[in-house]
Amino acid sequence: MHPDKFKQVAGLPSAERHAYFVRKVADTQEVWGLHHDGWATAQLDGKVAIPFWPEAAFAQACASGDWEHFQPRAIGLDDFLAKWLPGMANNKQLAFVFPVPQGSASIAAPDDLLMDLQCESEQYE
Repeated sequence: MHPDKFKQVAGLPSAERHAYFVRKVADTQEVWGLHHDGWATAQLDGKVAIPFWPEAAFAQACASGDWEHFQPRAIGLDDFLAKWLPGMANNKQLAFVFPVPQGSASIAAPDDLLMDLQCESEQYE
């Protein structure tokens, strides 16, 4: 990824990064997480939040601190929609959408993110 593109997209406000995430994931059919003996998680208001990114380079940029030994790993969109998001909803977990090293992230209920991705994916059919 070109450094200028990375800087421009990472610098977007969290709501615009959320929209970018939805468009990019629907287009590439994959979601990125960080994995090392399990998936990276964060604590938000007493709930477990799982971070997701639209591209490996953005996930890699966040692989520091508590996640320094983690590596980007792709999740197929079909699997994400059919298994991940429903499972997260059942476990009362949140989606930490497109965090960046210096900045905030969009927090989404799994059902809301599922709806966003399904609506966007329909435009590609």
